[in-house]
Amino acid sequence: MEKRILIKNARAIVTCDAADQVFYDTDMLIEGPQIIQMGKNLSSQDAEVIDGRDKFVYPGLINTHHHFFQTFVRNLMTIDYPNMLVVEWLDKIYRIFQKVDSEVIYYSSLAAMGDLLKHGCTCAFDHQYCYTSASGKLLVDRQMEAAAQLGIRYHAGRGTNTLPRSKGSTIPDEMLETTDEFISDCERLIDLYHDPAPFSMHQIVVAPCQPINSYIETFQESVALAKGKRCTPAYPSWRGRKHHYAGALEEANA
Repeated sequence: MEKRILIKNARAIVTCDAADQVFYDTDMLIEGPQIIQMGKNLSSQDAEVIDGRDKFVYPGLINTHHHFFQTFVRNLMTIDYPNMLVVEWLDKIYRIFQKVDSEVIYYSSLAAMGDLLKHGCTCAFDHQYCYTSASGKLLVDRQMEAAAQLGIRYHAGRGTNTLPRSKGSTIPDEMLETTDEFISDCERLIDLYHDPAPFSMHQIVVAPCQPINSYIETFQESVALAKGKRCTPAYPSWRGRKHHYAGALEEANA
């Protein structure tokens, strides 16, 4: 039997369910990752008991879009980002991104995940697209290492940029991958980390960057891989919304 925790007499349990129910002065019994019972005067001889008086219990928050590695490159005095368009800022900041290595990825991920946990987030999606000549390919692996240390549920978006500046993108050559490189590493990560089971702590999302920085073939092969491996394809755009591939392909074809 998995470890049991019994929260007694919580001032309020905020369910965030379809009916938006809130239960007052209520107990909650948890077994492993699952809530198995809520009600008054619950008991369990083998459970760790937590006094919930004057405490509010609510679901962990979910962060749907992040770039953990940028934690260490924000607010640089050398880049006057408040007075720049996004495309201008990207052109400047990519020149810094190309120096990122696996140690930066690991420690920036620890910092970002720790900050999320501190503020109530227990599940995070990160779009990690910064693969450089200095970083190698094991960046999501370092993020998984950081997530396991902190105990956060982590969905890793393995991103990429495949279109060179000579063909209209904003990406330095040091941050480019081929589609074959990207697909091969996605397959490795899916086989190693992707767990679609209920309550899983880690999943892989196939997530190339926006069409202005990737060939349409990159998206097409990403969809094929995700379907074949039964995992999620996603297109996280720089406008802060996560698109499905149908929209991404339409935008790429425009």
